[in-house]
Amino acid sequence: MSAAEQYTLTDLQAERERLKAEQAQEEYEAAVAETCLADELYAAEAAAHHALLQGLANLDDRLVTAIAGMEDETAIHHALSEVIHDVLREVGESVSAATQDVLPLVGEAVQKGVKPRGLLTVSQWADRHRWLESGTNAPGQWDTDRNPLLREIMDSLSEHSPVREVTFKKPSGIGGTEVLYNWIGYIMHHLQNKDLLLVVPTLELRDREFNPRLRKVINETTVLKDLVSTASRNKTNRDDLLEYGARARIIKAGANSADSLRSSHIPYVAKDEASAFPWDVGGEGDPDRLIANRQRTFTRAKTYNCSTPTIEGACRIDRGYQRSDQRTPHVACPHCDHSFYMQRKKHLNWKTAPPREGDSGQAELVTDAWVNCPECGGEIREAEKPPLLANARWVPKRPHIKHHRGYTANSLYTPLGLGLTWKQIAQDALDAEGDDAAMQTIVNTYDGEVWTEQGDSIDDLQLMTRLENYQRDELPIVLVTAGVDVQKDRLEVTITGFGAGEEAWLLDHLILPGETAEYGEGAWLELDPALEDNGVQYYCVDSGYNADAVYAAVDGRPYAWAIKGIFGMNRPLVEDERRRRQRRRYRRKRGVPIEPIGVDTAKSILYARLKLPAAQGACPGYIHFANHPAFDDEYFAQLGAEKLVPRRQRGRTVLEWRKFRARNEALDCLIYALAACRLSGVDLDAEAKAGRFVTLSAGEYQRVKQEAANSSAKAEKPARQDDTTTFYDAEDPWLT
Repeated sequence: MSAAEQYTLTDLQAERERLKAEQAQEEYEAAVAETCLADELYAAEAAAHHALLQGLANLDDRLVTAIAGMEDETAIHHALSEVIHDVLREVGESVSAATQDVLPLVGEAVQKGVKPRGLLTVSQWADRHRWLESGTNAPGQWDTDRNPLLREIMDSLSEHSPVREVTFKKPSGIGGTEVLYNWIGYIMHHLQNKDLLLVVPTLELRDREFNPRLRKVINETTVLKDLVSTASRNKTNRDDLLEYGARARIIKAGANSADSLRSSHIPYVAKDEASAFPWDVGGEGDPDRLIANRQRTFTRAKTYNCSTPTIEGACRIDRGYQRSDQRTPHVACPHCDHSFYMQRKKHLNWKTAPPREGDSGQAELVTDAWVNCPECGGEIREAEKPPLLANARWVPKRPHIKHHRGYTANSLYTPLGLGLTWKQIAQDALDAEGDDAAMQTIVNTYDGEVWTEQGDSIDDLQLMTRLENYQRDELPIVLVTAGVDVQKDRLEVTITGFGAGEEAWLLDHLILPGETAEYGEGAWLELDPALEDNGVQYYCVDSGYNADAVYAAVDGRPYAWAIKGIFGMNRPLVEDERRRRQRRRYRRKRGVPIEPIGVDTAKSILYARLKLPAAQGACPGYIHFANHPAFDDEYFAQLGAEKLVPRRQRGRTVLEWRKFRARNEALDCLIYALAACRLSGVDLDAEAKAGRFVTLSAGEYQRVKQEAANSSAKAEKPARQDDTTTFYDAEDPWLT
């Protein structure tokens, strides 16, 4: 070390003091800077607060002025949204300007924070961004003006619309599914942070039809293609989930799969071809209910239901439309300005000519078609359709329904060049005359209406007038049976008494709540006590659901049968004894015997008996209903839930039973009770002739039965030989 580099202790102490002084100076300067920044922040805050108060000072007046004279809720909602958006934008600009000389960063942050998302409707988004390249008769940029009826439907799905549910009961080819894809694009690109649950009838349809179509829509629309990664985009034809943006998802489900409907809570739901959804999915209930559970936590949730209608009483989209405000598109007659909803059956007329030579199997040829105004009778030509549609108005039948809009239209409203012409519609309708199957297609897919089957049915309202006041101990009943229908969360049981000639008295209809998956748990714990309390001697349990639990419930009980419904008009209600014995020997080797029940035959028998006129005294086959709370309007609606209708099969007409409402447990239970009567082998006429009636009430029956059981040590009951031996024993003291 050189002499120059050597320091004394005094030098080191001096250097230390110097460094401490520098550090103190830096801390002082930082404190001064922080104090200045705090002052600037306070000043910026004051300026921002002042600008905010100025911006909001006349907000009330601006809102009142914006909606003055308005009555339509949607228009009011849009006007208020526009005012709020303008105010927020102005506030951001004012704050930014007020803080420009003090602390610009604060103003910029405030302006960015309060800047609202643009007030864009679904139709505006589609007009700006949607592109159709292939598979369409109108390729190119989407233009809502080509199909103006879709504008209001799409805009009702917009974020700032007050509408919470949109139902579109539509004909084929009018653009209902395109509304769905435009809404998907709007959610993905404009809203960006919203999850969507999309439901189609089946998982197979999702993979075969929807996913490839969604992939095409994304690939053809640039702003959507940029949101989805290449890996995700290539998998949309087979995956159940599409992730886009930062954290948003489209969950693709099938209405036939309860597992696919189990998602986290989700704000937006779209249902395509909703009329094809099953009424029960995996025994867990109506898929609509399962889906609605996913939206509970969102006060601004939205749902879009879209489908072609099917059969009256069994059509999900029609049921939704009936709950809505029921809008139809009204056009103004170019002759008298009368506004009306064009309909094929009411307003479409045409001229015909004989079929061409050699076309002997064809109907007459339609040469011209037009619509007649119902007011002035003037002819409206199809060439006039563009201005008619451009000026059409959606008119609600139930305007008091505010948040559920229902739309329906028909193929007369299809834009020129985008579907069938009026002449083609008339020709197809003419060709379908006399063929119910073809005419149903016209009504469903052209008219956008439900098809009303012509067939054998019963009037449930008329049945309600047959309620009778009777006491069980006054009836000539010789046998009491029950039919048990198994649902996921309950058992339903109909208690029926039979007399001579199978005259029947319905005694009660029970609903036993609880799970049914495991015998000995849930609803099964209530079944035996309920049957015993009602003095049931024989009963049938449907094994179509939770079969293992049903088998356990009847195992070892020769007075109970597990049954399975067999369809076909030529099937007997129950098999003859010879065939039953043959089948039982075979089935015993494999487990619990199952009794096949001809349900179509049973329905024919019951519906014929329900139409029998009331008579004084005994009336074989007549079905009586007790004036009991169990037999209410819902019960009779279920009893009349099916209709016998003709249909064409391989060139011939056959009859089949069709269900026209979701629930028919009452009918099923009565079928099973009748089957138990037949399977019991009891000779009803002989028992009645001998006067061996079950005259005790249910409570007395149990009391006497218990007394007889207590004395069974002295007089033991005869053992039952096999499952054909009747449980009813005329010598039993509690039955005489």
